[in-house]
Amino acid sequence: MTELTLHVAGVSCGGCASRVNAALVAVSGVETAVVNEERTRVVVRGQSLERSPLVAAVVKAGFQVLDSAAIPLTGA
Repeated sequence: MTELTLHVAGVSCGGCASRVNAALVAVSGVETAVVNEERTRVVVRGQSLERSPLVAAVVKAGFQVLDSAAIPLTGA
C-alpha cells in the first residue's frame, strides 16, 4: 500500500472535506482519503498512487493543493 499526503487550501468546512474525500476516492487505486481536523492536509492511501491524478481531482473539486516545500514548519 502507498500513502501520500497532500497539503490543501480552501477546505473550510465538513462539507468541503467530504467533497475532497469523494473526489480522491474516485481516483483509480485510492482506497481511503482522510482530511485532518485542521483541514490543511489529506492523507491518501491505496495501490500504485501517483501525485498528479490526485492533485487534478482536488483541483477539479474546487480546492488548491499546495507545494509541501512552501509550507512553513512549526514546532521544536
